[in-house]
Amino acid sequence: MKTYVNPVLTCSLVAFIGLFIGCSDLKETLPAASQTIGVHPSGWLSKTSSDFHGATIRAQGWDMRSCKNCHGGNYDGGTSGQSCRACHTETLGPEACNVCHGSTTSAAPPTDLNGNSDQSYRGVGKHQVHLMGTVRTAPVGCSNCHQLPSGNIYDPAHINGNPDNRAEINFSVVAKRATSGVTPSPVYYEVGGSCADTYCHGAFKNGNGDRLMFWNGGAALSAACGSCHGDLTKATLAEKALPKTAAQGGTHPINLACSTCHGGVVNASLGFVNPSKHVDGRLNLNGTDVTF
Repeated sequence: MKTYVNPVLTCSLVAFIGLFIGCSDLKETLPAASQTIGVHPSGWLSKTSSDFHGATIRAQGWDMRSCKNCHGGNYDGGTSGQSCRACHTETLGPEACNVCHGSTTSAAPPTDLNGNSDQSYRGVGKHQVHLMGTVRTAPVGCSNCHQLPSGNIYDPAHINGNPDNRAEINFSVVAKRATSGVTPSPVYYEVGGSCADTYCHGAFKNGNGDRLMFWNGGAALSAACGSCHGDLTKATLAEKALPKTAAQGGTHPINLACSTCHGGVVNASLGFVNPSKHVDGRLNLNGTDVTF
């Protein structure tokens, strides 16, 4: 009687045995730490390649924890012997803020998650103006507009698993600072990229709380005296900066010599002598910070 041999079954069995032996050999003969394993595609380290590792991490919702399986818990080599920290030299290595957004000098864009650097992009906007401060204002921390991650970067408040990972706006701290008779209720309008009713831009006593400020360009006038308090249509700088008087429904005295009372902030020419005293949640009178 002739025995029938199933060729498909035989091939499958041989393949399985070969795979088993191959795996056993691999476990017993792991390469030395100095050797390179061809696990990743050739363009893995090239930013111009479609196989760049940053693109893969983005597609994974910015979750790079699987990298630790081979590169170690601190990305310093692990079983692969290849340290991610050779390039990512920051304290947190690949998980440092400016790896995904910002630069070597700042954690805030530019660049944004898409590599954009122009202010017209939502992810860029006025980040640097706020975070670094200007000749008129002190730096405004991230927590004024965003909920910062707690514990690690994978806090849902920071990374939500979406490749675009659009940042949520959660106004707090100085942005919601209440003053006498005024309690801001900040809002961000995603369509158009504007915000309104923030302490920072006029929602304070004798300020212009109803003024829209544009995050990524447009009709932005937020850097001009008179945009947050005063009247931009006036002729002189002092007139533009004058907060609301009784005739305008406010309580500020009609005095254009700002430095007389606010000399700790500006000089007689309205040049800022101490930007940190401007937009800080307090009123500086005669060199003393008071609540207003």
